[in-house]
Amino acid sequence: MIVVHVREAVPADADTIAAFARALSLEEGYPAPALASQDVRKEGFGAPARFRALIAERDGRPVGYALFYPTYDTDHAARGLYLQDLYVVPEARRQGAGRALMAAVARACQADGGCYLFWNALPGNRAGLAFYRAIGACEEPVVTLSLQPDAAPASGR
Repeated sequence: MIVVHVREAVPADADTIAAFARALSLEEGYPAPALASQDVRKEGFGAPARFRALIAERDGRPVGYALFYPTYDTDHAARGLYLQDLYVVPEARRQGAGRALMAAVARACQADGGCYLFWNALPGNRAGLAFYRAIGACEEPVVTLSLQPDAAPASGR
């Protein structure tokens, strides 16, 4: 049996988190993210921390991570967590790390008084979607949009 241990990330994990974020973006067909180790240390472990991260380890070696932050939803009138990233290295997939990370994020949500987790997945990510369905996730009929603040229309137009 393969044992996966999940723990809270610490500042010494900044290089690992940045590397995992890069690998995730490249696997999804995106350019490497701007996130660098110094950003992880500043934004994840500074005051105030903008996100939390969990590290999945097997035999003492990091094999995945989850990065998430608090959010609020008017439909639930409650707090929850937005899961920004979930990544497991290819050689460790289908061995429990993703499931362990998701369970740990769910526990963190409950511990923070939240009642839901929310995240996005690419429509072409068949393996990821199958995994999410297998753990009981429901698909929501939403479209994710993005607007960069410097491209926002001026008020009054």
